[in-house]
Amino acid sequence: MTGSTGGAPSAIAPPCGDWPWRFATDPGLSLAEIVRPFGVPQTLTFLDSTGRRRTLSYDRFAAHLATAADRLRRAGVHPGMPVATTIGTTMRGVIAALAVWVAGGTLVSVPPPPRRALRAEHGRLFGTVLSTMDCRFQVTHQDEEPLPGLTAIPSAALDGDDGVSPSDVDIPPVALVQFTSGSIGSPKGVAIGRDTLAGHLTMITRCMGLESERDVVATWLPFYHDFGLICFFLTALCGRVSQVHMGPRDFARDPSAWLRLLSTERATVTGGPHFGFALAGRVPYPDDLDLSRMRVALNGGERIHWSDLEDFQKVAGRFGFPWEAQLPVYGLAESTVGTTCTLRQNTGPVRGPGDLVSSGRPLPGSIPHCTGTPQAPANLHIGGRWLFDGYQTAAGFQPRTGEVFDTGDAGFLVEGETFVLGRSGDLVSHGGRNLFAEDVEAVALQAGKPWTHSCAAFKVDHGDQRFGLCVEAGTRDLPDSVGLAKAVRSAVAAALDTRVEPVLVVIPGSIPRTTSGKVQRGRCREAYLSGGLAGRKVLAELS
Repeated sequence: MTGSTGGAPSAIAPPCGDWPWRFATDPGLSLAEIVRPFGVPQTLTFLDSTGRRRTLSYDRFAAHLATAADRLRRAGVHPGMPVATTIGTTMRGVIAALAVWVAGGTLVSVPPPPRRALRAEHGRLFGTVLSTMDCRFQVTHQDEEPLPGLTAIPSAALDGDDGVSPSDVDIPPVALVQFTSGSIGSPKGVAIGRDTLAGHLTMITRCMGLESERDVVATWLPFYHDFGLICFFLTALCGRVSQVHMGPRDFARDPSAWLRLLSTERATVTGGPHFGFALAGRVPYPDDLDLSRMRVALNGGERIHWSDLEDFQKVAGRFGFPWEAQLPVYGLAESTVGTTCTLRQNTGPVRGPGDLVSSGRPLPGSIPHCTGTPQAPANLHIGGRWLFDGYQTAAGFQPRTGEVFDTGDAGFLVEGETFVLGRSGDLVSHGGRNLFAEDVEAVALQAGKPWTHSCAAFKVDHGDQRFGLCVEAGTRDLPDSVGLAKAVRSAVAAALDTRVEPVLVVIPGSIPRTTSGKVQRGRCREAYLSGGLAGRKVLAELS
């Protein structure tokens, strides 16, 4: 295996070395201490879509939290109560969310509906689960309607500084219920313990080597997802380092805004799902960016492709972005957020068998188990101290059973490196081989350059023998949509010895995604079978 495309290791790579066990066993700050940063001068900044900034020092942020918590109590929130909210990537959004903890409540993070048309169904399903939790209040934003059965507390009513004297914080044993952002068919809330969350934040802070006088965290990630909320916002707060955030929609409208943000803010730490790196590597930039301070750029959330890492580096490297700062990771809400990472190698991404990219070695306190091999991958199981307590469901609370958790992701371990290939449910057996949807998508994305934006491979028969493929392509300068479909099909056949049928070339935005941006292959299949991928959306179709 190799971990470099050339060049000497960066002098500013994270100084982690081998993980000392103390990273996992030292208690660090309690969660109550983390959300009370009185006297801390480092700053928290949010940028709106116009570029306007709102900045508070952590000291002033703590004062705003004290006020918001006092107003929550006056509104009827008592210690131990769960309070729901869709955490906005705004100052007002995080004040409202963290004030739930300061008020002694359990924070319930609910994703927004994936589409306006699904709002009623979203409300019905989540309302049912929240009722089983005896959740009575929801912090709402702007003109948002509360979920059925909940009383709205507008976030605008919590934003201010009344000079409230800080009081003791007594966060409940279950601090966070994080609803996953997949299909809304059966929402499940991942329950994370107070001490588990605090310990995990302390561990990540130490592994990143965060230093208050050196580091600046900057991202575009949504805070209703664990990657943005826990891995960056709360970790930066725990480490007492300055942080700057813009909204995910601003990145979607202009992917170049991410690297421009890193340059302007002199950021050292960032991250995002792999598709974000791929998009950022395909757009033009001004010549005056400076990314030389970057040392941690976590890349996770989906299968990572080596060619995309190289393409991103060709673009970002021109501005001083160190190859060693690209750090593939693997995690999931059921393990709080982080499970494996390439942080300690100081070499950047590690290439394994068949150009697969390693997601790194276990983080302190995380224990992956897998019996798979490169030839015969198997499900990855996770043990250790960062596991969730259980699920909140429409049927009530379902406690976790056993000391390990089956992630549903297939992969293998080689020389301590973790390779994650994809979801076991997105797999077909062909010619005695197992093919993952991610395999087909990776080939299609390469074959469709530069017009292909994203792909979704989905199973089209009950025997799990064949994939269909949906390819999003930009309509500007696309010379031949039928030719693109044929080229993609031929490339998949040549690389994987399998035929994809049908192949649809569609306009951008046609492929269903979760609220965190992940492709929803099952919903793509449903849309195809029901005729939802038809008409003006389809530029070409090969049966």
